[in-house]
Amino acid sequence: MRFLHTGLWADVRELPAALGQTVAVADGVAAAADLLGTRGAERIVATGNGAAYYVAHALWLASLESAPGGPPIVAVPCGVAARAAFRWQPGDAVLAVSSSGEFRDVVEIARGAGSRPCVAITAREQSSLAAAADAVVLQHVASQRAVTHTQALAGAYACGLGLWAAVTGDEDLERVVGEATEAAARAVPEAEAWAREELGGLDRPGAAVAVGGGPAWAAALEVALMLKEIARIPAEGVETREGATSAMFGLDRGHLMVSLDPPGDPLGEEAERMCAAAGAATLRLPGAPDADARLALITTLPAAAALAAQLALDAGHDVDRPAWTDAYYATARSAR
Repeated sequence: MRFLHTGLWADVRELPAALGQTVAVADGVAAAADLLGTRGAERIVATGNGAAYYVAHALWLASLESAPGGPPIVAVPCGVAARAAFRWQPGDAVLAVSSSGEFRDVVEIARGAGSRPCVAITAREQSSLAAAADAVVLQHVASQRAVTHTQALAGAYACGLGLWAAVTGDEDLERVVGEATEAAARAVPEAEAWAREELGGLDRPGAAVAVGGGPAWAAALEVALMLKEIARIPAEGVETREGATSAMFGLDRGHLMVSLDPPGDPLGEEAERMCAAAGAATLRLPGAPDADARLALITTLPAAAALAAQLALDAGHDVDRPAWTDAYYATARSAR
């Protein structure tokens, strides 16, 4: 498979080691949790853009399936939270996610936090976001050869889960964070084997929908993003029940439905049947067998990258530096 020779896949292969360092060090987690506790946060507004927003989204979903305790999390795209019309509430705290620490809207939200406690999750301690935040949780990114985030996405989510476990005192979630590195290490070879078996005869779809339930909903959003940004295929990521209902309305022959739900999940299988009946080809992404469902954003990432990269190469696209790269950075980055 040609995707094995891309910079993107080299980043994926190094993902478990980078994630392991992030989890082991837990840099800034205790201080950030203490800040949220001592400042009496009553609501956490978690925000970011693109993959960073999906980290916030996944953290909210994971909090719904974890032990009670701590303030509610609201996941909001930074383009919404940065607007003057966004109604902040007394007791709000900001959890701002940006691996570069330079995404324009996220930096503006942190700089405008005022008396609201602001925690940053970033890979760069000297970034604009880190300078504007009251506390910084640092992730480790060993390398980023491709524009698309892999190590940064997994590390940011592990940081968020670790922070939430510390805020709530959830020992079970702390255990799940501790298992993330090993789960990622299993997911990479699982994705390579799956790709060799499933992707060789896959036709390039005209459009795609990715479907996932529970915390895998955020992973479905990331799959759709990768199909758009790497393979240049119009794609939508939805929750599983949406996949079986509204998301299948536009599907037809020559389209693709990607399922992130495990085999045997009745809602996932129903969504797959409905999308297949609409004429779409269906494909189930592997994760890491027996991994906790709250790790779906991490464990499905290698297979998502393999799928998007192979489809991109088949169409002659640059996997590591897509054609939109310069335009994206021109609008996204902050002025220091």
